[in-house]
Amino acid sequence: MSNLHDVIIVGGGPAGLAAAIHCGTFGLRTLVLEAEERAGGLATKIRGLENYPGFQRKVSGLRLTEKMAHQAEKNGAELHTSEEVTNLSLDREDKVVDTRKSTYGCKALILATGDGMKGVGMKWETWLGAGVAYCAECGAPFLKGKDIVVVGNVKDAVDEALRLTSVAKNVRLVNHCDMIDVDEQMRKQLEKRKIGLIEGFEGKEIKGRPPSKQLVLGHLSGSGTKTLRTNMVLVVAGVKPFVSVLRNAGIRTHRQGCVVADGFGRTSVDGVFAAGGCASTVGDLVPACVGDGAAVATCARLYLAYGC
Repeated sequence: MSNLHDVIIVGGGPAGLAAAIHCGTFGLRTLVLEAEERAGGLATKIRGLENYPGFQRKVSGLRLTEKMAHQAEKNGAELHTSEEVTNLSLDREDKVVDTRKSTYGCKALILATGDGMKGVGMKWETWLGAGVAYCAECGAPFLKGKDIVVVGNVKDAVDEALRLTSVAKNVRLVNHCDMIDVDEQMRKQLEKRKIGLIEGFEGKEIKGRPPSKQLVLGHLSGSGTKTLRTNMVLVVAGVKPFVSVLRNAGIRTHRQGCVVADGFGRTSVDGVFAAGGCASTVGDLVPACVGDGAAVATCARLYLAYGC
């Protein structure tokens, strides 16, 4: 295959760019595939990133990721934007990555696609790792003993709320825009587990810093609002289409779409790694993603060199 690389990184956010910088430093032929027109992911929307190593003042996510993309390319990595991955074939030593434009091969694959879950459209709902989560399964240690408000528009939100009662101190469920058809049996289950069901509202905005978060709700029948105080907001709105690509390729994921990976970023498929938000939405802060991407790049290098 003419388009054979040592490493292909799917996703050009902070984790993917950090992985690309290090893979390039290691002398690996590296390709980054980013579905959007510009690399950077959700980080490009951050106006002022505080306490990022090396920056004494706030830095915009856009400026930071532009510098990272430039450094990755300077280190030898190829960066393709507007190139969405549509299929993965991972059953052979040389893995095949299909996009809408071309087909590529690689020895090692790093997934850095960000979280795989959809949102409901609330302001600041993407402030992951700061009192907002999308996956109760991978974030269980952070949810233990907390007051949690689940905001969802799919039936999975009811199931997640029920499961959370085994670890959380208190659970409430907001039926966003009353989009979930809550039947009598569901209501009885929620009442039995002492889960407060809130209907007739839509999630509008998430405010505050952990452990004190405020969820602003808007009345569906008027202009009034209601504010709920909580420790954590869990958003459940289904998974993004790319999660199906992962599952079809045999990559194991959590219920809400996060890739299951061990402490070295290794997934259920040999030679496939996961870094950043696609592996855990609770720790999806930019510095954490950058560190994760660098660490997983090292693990991919060791895999290519020693098969471990």
